[in-house]
Amino acid sequence: MKLLLDEMHAPAVAVELRRLGYDVVAVKERSELVGLADSDLLRAAAADRRAIVTENVKDFAALHQSGTASGQPHAGLLFTHPRRFPRGAGDHVQTLVSALAEFLPEQAAVLDDAESFIWWLDRARQ
Repeated sequence: MKLLLDEMHAPAVAVELRRLGYDVVAVKERSELVGLADSDLLRAAAADRRAIVTENVKDFAALHQSGTASGQPHAGLLFTHPRRFPRGAGDHVQTLVSALAEFLPEQAAVLDDAESFIWWLDRARQ
């Protein structure tokens, strides 16, 4: 499963996950993606078969609903919650990396072929 980290997530998360062997890019690493409207970002991610990791539930859930109704699938949405993954915390990058590194091998095989899935990411089990 390929992932795209939305702009609120640090590129360091993508760097660390790539070091672990995962195909992950951050919006902030791709100048053509920075500042895109959420609908355009979802289309770009779908074209590259990347699930988006975001805490922007309100906007992406609405895009999911309208896209599903109009037959425009996406490659998946992984929602993070700021209370589970507080960006201001000193261990934010490692916490998100650990959760995604746990999620990917457990769920990727099942969700990789799923169209337009939504998943709430939990913190890694310690």
